[in-house]
Amino acid sequence: MITGTAFLVAFVAAIFLTPVVRGVAHDAGLLDQPGRRKVHSVPVPRLGGFAIATAFYLGVTVALVVARFAFGRRIGIETGQLPAILAGVAFIAGLGLLDDLQSLRARAKLGAQLVIALVAYGLGLSIDRLDGPWGSLVLGPWSLPITVLWMLAVINAMNLIDGLDGLAAGVSLIGFAAFFAVALLHGGASPIQPVLAAAAGGVLGFLRFNLPPSSIHMGDAGSMVLGFVLAAAAISVTQATRHGMPPWVPLLILALPLADTARVIVMRVFAGQPIFRADRRHVHHRLLRRGISEQGATLLLWAVSAALAGVGIALAAVAVS
Repeated sequence: MITGTAFLVAFVAAIFLTPVVRGVAHDAGLLDQPGRRKVHSVPVPRLGGFAIATAFYLGVTVALVVARFAFGRRIGIETGQLPAILAGVAFIAGLGLLDDLQSLRARAKLGAQLVIALVAYGLGLSIDRLDGPWGSLVLGPWSLPITVLWMLAVINAMNLIDGLDGLAAGVSLIGFAAFFAVALLHGGASPIQPVLAAAAGGVLGFLRFNLPPSSIHMGDAGSMVLGFVLAAAAISVTQATRHGMPPWVPLLILALPLADTARVIVMRVFAGQPIFRADRRHVHHRLLRRGISEQGATLLLWAVSAALAGVGIALAAVAVS
């Protein structure tokens, strides 16, 4: 009931908030203009990430109230993960919104992301061990750099894959569902389940307006929030007190955005170009150049992401069997 409440509240909130945000962005001239890297041919209102983040917080808040007053318990406060996630989402949404409004320099944005990741780590969101066939490898002093690098990688991978209408929203929705399934394999209630449900509800409500041809874009505020929640979910399922998942489970679930980002960075390095310079080397650009329609490319990449996530879930089931 708690998880269902989080999903439903976030979904309904996103359905109602997204058109409002779209109207405000349009009236204020906050439009995503067509460009060399952009696929859309007409200006599209941005700031959809504000609707996603607000819907997420409403879903989690109502779930907390229901859990506390209807069932007399708290969600994950003891683990430290929930405060870290809520604070991290607030900070990353603020950063993304600022970037959507003022177009921050890439290095400045990365520096701010680094600070946010350090804050989340300090609040308890950390990769302390790697579980697998080898047993449990305690990371010790390596916990901090590995956790921070993981957060930065996923946040920016989701940001970079947001190049087609509905692509990042669909990929993140698949990721939320996959991590929810993995959390269920732990047995019993998990602190991350209501968080994933609220995030999924917010994205699904927003996706109604983001499918091709999109009437609103999520912007950096949306893609970075989704990336942060996905990174946090991966940390939660791998650091569970019982049946911690091996690291290849989240790597498979997020393989599409991570692999695409890694490939593009390597290509830029070998070409002697700055790794922060935007280009049209991403997988969705390549599919479009091969003559696949925008809708076709989005559906194909959703299918690839879902297939990889399915493999990840299957390996997670093997890990707990």
